[in-house]
Amino acid sequence: MRKLPLALLLMAAPAAAQAPAFPAGEGQATVQAACAACHPPAIVASKHYSADKWAEVVDQMVGKGAKVSDADYDVIVNYLAKTYGEGK
Repeated sequence: MRKLPLALLLMAAPAAAQAPAFPAGEGQATVQAACAACHPPAIVASKHYSADKWAEVVDQMVGKGAKVSDADYDVIVNYLAKTYGEGK
C-alpha cells in the first residue's frame, strides 16, 4: 500500500470539510446562510413540501432560533418550494 505524504493529506482536509452547497437558484445564498448551519442540503432535499408547508417549516425554525429577516422570509420559502417542492 502506498502512503500519501502528510502535507498532501493536510492540504486536502479543508476542502473535504467544507459543507456542500444548496443547488443554484434565486435565493440559494440566503438559504445557505439561514439553513446550512443546522441542516445539510441532503436533509432539506429529502423533503418535498408545498410552499405553505415550507412556510410552516421556516416558521418553526425561526421559533427555534433561525436568523431569518422579514425581507428574507419569502425568498427562503420560494426557493425551498421551487427547489424541493411537491413532485421534485
